[in-house]
Amino acid sequence: MLFNSYEFIFIFLPIVLSGFLLLRYFGYHKLIPSWLLVSSAFFYGDFKLWHLPLLIAMILINYYFALKIERSSYKKRYFFIAIALDISILAWFKYASLLPILDSIKPDTLPLGISFYTFQIIAYLADIYQGRAKRLKLSDFALFILFFPQLIAGPIVHYAQMVPQFDSLAKGKTEIYFSNGLALFIIGLGKKVLLADTLSPFVDRAFGVVASGGSLDMISAWEGIIAYSMQIYFDFSAYSEMAIGLALMFGLRLPINFNSPYKAIDIRDFWRRWHITLSTFIRDYLYIPLGGSKKGDINTIKNLIVVMTIAGAWHGSGWTFVTWGFLHGVWLGLSHIKSKFIHISLPKGINIFVTFIGITLLWVLFRSNSLDTALLYYKFLFTGDITDTHLLAKDYIVSFVLLTTLFIVWFLPNAKEATRYIQDPNQELPQPSVAIAILCGILLIASLKALSEGASHSFIYFMF
Repeated sequence: MLFNSYEFIFIFLPIVLSGFLLLRYFGYHKLIPSWLLVSSAFFYGDFKLWHLPLLIAMILINYYFALKIERSSYKKRYFFIAIALDISILAWFKYASLLPILDSIKPDTLPLGISFYTFQIIAYLADIYQGRAKRLKLSDFALFILFFPQLIAGPIVHYAQMVPQFDSLAKGKTEIYFSNGLALFIIGLGKKVLLADTLSPFVDRAFGVVASGGSLDMISAWEGIIAYSMQIYFDFSAYSEMAIGLALMFGLRLPINFNSPYKAIDIRDFWRRWHITLSTFIRDYLYIPLGGSKKGDINTIKNLIVVMTIAGAWHGSGWTFVTWGFLHGVWLGLSHIKSKFIHISLPKGINIFVTFIGITLLWVLFRSNSLDTALLYYKFLFTGDITDTHLLAKDYIVSFVLLTTLFIVWFLPNAKEATRYIQDPNQELPQPSVAIAILCGILLIASLKALSEGASHSFIYFMF
């Protein structure tokens, strides 16, 4: 059941919202967390039922370890056993295929959201271990992990960002939260259905040609990878905004996870804007414990490469992802050297464009099904023939969408800026403007029409 499906929009969400509002209206406030927990479990189990027992087992096992970490005099031992167990489960599902003996008994599909909820559990255990969080009631811990708007593809939320808000499930300004949430959900839906999904078939065609051993002319190769750069941008941006919007409808504010990353002026700025909660996790629980930037430039570069290689492996099981992460680490290391020893100031626009091209070139690895395919694609990018038979020249709809996405990315405010969303629950949310209301009305009609004419595409980050 995808966010961008009629089943979710017209059946699941109205039922869950109606139950939530009825429980609030009649004063059954204590039942609201249970209602959301059951609804979230149904939402997750609807994808593949066997995924749900695994998630429930991980919640129960880690709740036990949270209890031991908080109360036992051997808290360090329990903490490391729990982390080792969680990482082993994640690694088995992602990398057992590398060993034929294990591959024969590994399930065919990766459990949905396992990378996200495993990191969220690890962050919670670390916060318990370091005294930054308290052990929750089992029902609250389960809701903290299972809450359906952010369960499958983030954001990776921390105890302090989510749990203190649980009390507000029974109170708050329902109308202003709902109107903001609806606006963000519709904007995300439009990005997914009208932009990302429109580019998806062309991207599949371009990379499919190369994966099958065919050839692309240089123009087609560049069009294909720029199209993928736009597809993954709007796909992940869409999910991030829809997740925030859905949480708002239930009175909860999720952290911003996506903030115009293609407006980044360098690679460090990119990772402050792309998948922000993953970057924060990597910084707090990997980079800083390794020593961060406190032990000299060589160690700083080494730490950057190590953590980004791990981040690449987290994204997917294959050498393409590992290499993608490794090269991001090298780029971050070079950026660190430049900031210390090379002081050349270029116009902001040039920095943004150069960063965008570098990020886009690395997406080749992310999208390719093997290193051989990636290397062949790079060959066509830089040595392919220049002809007038490129793919997009004969697909005017895709050409229009591609130009539209580039314009939106660089010249328009993002959804957070347009709706003036504030993630801090202690600050008032502003009422959406009339212009946003009109835009959302147009986007909703166009998106529903597009959904009626074609199948929904899963979000790219669902496969991680």
